[in-house]
Amino acid sequence: MSDEAEKSPLLRQRKPTEKTQAHSQGDASPSVQTTQTQDGDVEADFSWTNPLTWTRSMQLAPVYIAVFLVMAAAYWSKFLDQPSFDASTPEMCRGTFNYGFRINAARSQIERLSSHSWEYGIGAEAQLELLDPERTVFARDPFPADKIQKLPLKKPLGLLWMHRHIRKGEPTLYADDYSVSDPAALGVPALMLGQRDSATFQAAMRQKDYLLKDAKRYSNGAISHRVEVAELWSDAISMFPPFLAFSAVAANDLDLMKEAVRQCGLYREVLMVPSGPKKGLWKHIVGQSEMADEEVWSTGAAWAAYGMVRVRATISGWRPSNKTMAREVQDLDEWIGEIIDGAMRTDDDTSGLLRNYLGDEKWFGETSGTALLAAAAYRMAVLNPAMFAEPQYVDWAHQKRQAVLGRVDNNGFAYPAVNPLKHASTEPVKESAEGESFLLMLGSAWRDCVCAGVCK
Repeated sequence: MSDEAEKSPLLRQRKPTEKTQAHSQGDASPSVQTTQTQDGDVEADFSWTNPLTWTRSMQLAPVYIAVFLVMAAAYWSKFLDQPSFDASTPEMCRGTFNYGFRINAARSQIERLSSHSWEYGIGAEAQLELLDPERTVFARDPFPADKIQKLPLKKPLGLLWMHRHIRKGEPTLYADDYSVSDPAALGVPALMLGQRDSATFQAAMRQKDYLLKDAKRYSNGAISHRVEVAELWSDAISMFPPFLAFSAVAANDLDLMKEAVRQCGLYREVLMVPSGPKKGLWKHIVGQSEMADEEVWSTGAAWAAYGMVRVRATISGWRPSNKTMAREVQDLDEWIGEIIDGAMRTDDDTSGLLRNYLGDEKWFGETSGTALLAAAAYRMAVLNPAMFAEPQYVDWAHQKRQAVLGRVDNNGFAYPAVNPLKHASTEPVKESAEGESFLLMLGSAWRDCVCAGVCK
């Protein structure tokens, strides 16, 4: 055979000449049939029934399979299999809670869709309630040592995605020539971030000063929602009063906390429907502009109710106000109850959802206002169980939650949702940034009600 053939095994022609037994008859090992090649090599004849004839990789195959099965089982247990619900501690309760829909899918949609100041602000609030509940005003002790909590070096996820939208060195936290109150929706996240960034903290303080000193006022002293005209929108109650209340803690200013409540009351004076089946609900927009809308938009009523819930939680969570503002807390509980009661009275759509305009049969049932009003009911069941943990409220919240969650798809969208930029449109939309935030708030509020032992 040539030298080239010896050097290249691929060129070696093996021709069987004879077969021999590889072991003597006294060997206890299984016999292996062998073949002698033309050049004198001896090879074992392959047999599926004789592992001694298998290649090394084939012999290790069972090991590979076993390792794969172990890893697959671990993956299934950690990522796919829902652990059993455990309510032994609030932490375990939250960690094992099943929201009933793909809540992280909804969370990702908030970040993708948000493009306006109020969407960033309410999106941050929704994510904090879901991911960092102990840093929100709904925590067991939201203000240790009566101060806003210091942030860890690694910022909470709810704040990371939106902090770049806060502008510094300007009177307001977000550029907006139209709205007074919408930029203030970024105020609470700015104050939280400001615990590690003095420039952001000062920006939040300038936003507060703008609201209190420079913004237009309605005839009764209520801070206008609009820049150019004095106009009140129910939406505004979720934008600036929670920020003023949080600022009161930051500045240790009890009078500012009272001003946050007073502003809610001034808005109620103008917007609340005084009588009839819609009694207690709030009109959407009162003013002299072309935007005036004195019907009851369900999402507007929800904005108002949940904004007051956040103010109420801030008061009761901060010891100086909790000790001295019992009357203001009672007022807020009454005002929130009026809105929820009105929503319950006008809850007549066969879909189980609240209509886009409450008390008007021409309108479709929609998910956004329904989700946030149900969230407000759950929050109040924990904040004031004597008044709101009654079956009439909790059962109603359960029904609205089930109606909403039954319309959430695998991408986390709740449909039909009102168009947030065209509240009077008869065409619902699927993609609503604020609607996705309300969905998270609903899930978090229900979870916290269950984990507090108030809801089942």
